[in-house]
Amino acid sequence: MTASERTRPYRRVAIGALIVVFVLVAVYVWQTGAVSASSIRAWLESLGPWGPVVFLAAFVGGSMVGLPGMAFVIGARLAFGPWLGFGLGYVGGMLAISMPFLLARALRRKAAKPWRPKAKLIDRAFEQLETHPVRAMIVLRLLLWFNPPVSYALALGPIRYRDYVLGSAIALAPVVAAGNLATGWFV
Repeated sequence: MTASERTRPYRRVAIGALIVVFVLVAVYVWQTGAVSASSIRAWLESLGPWGPVVFLAAFVGGSMVGLPGMAFVIGARLAFGPWLGFGLGYVGGMLAISMPFLLARALRRKAAKPWRPKAKLIDRAFEQLETHPVRAMIVLRLLLWFNPPVSYALALGPIRYRDYVLGSAIALAPVVAAGNLATGWFV
């Protein structure tokens, strides 16, 4: 048994613990009122025309470190309202999936071996990247939304950037719309 195989269960427990801590802190901050939709909205409005720019930069930066993109879509709806929130969530989402792809493409080595998923449905979509790249991207983004590791993995593969962006753009529109609509029910 390799060292990586021995530490795998501990890494999974550590990641699970970090997720639980993140959720607990988020719930605590929300319940205590330290951060609320109105306080975030007021802060972004105080920035004037820079508010949307700051939001987009936060979305892209958060995506680069693995924060969930749907949290930013919900945040856009809460902070900017339904219409501007949808636009910022969609544009931010497209930037957030494009930046890791472009970064990985720029830094990749020619001999880098593309990552292959273990899940059957996702693996089938990966297999179609060469023959039906737009359709494969639509399936992947409908299943994995704003997942940055997938962006990095796809950058190592054969897909062209334009097919990556087109498929992602088609798939993320209903994802962002659903997040925007669902958030509207709770506001």
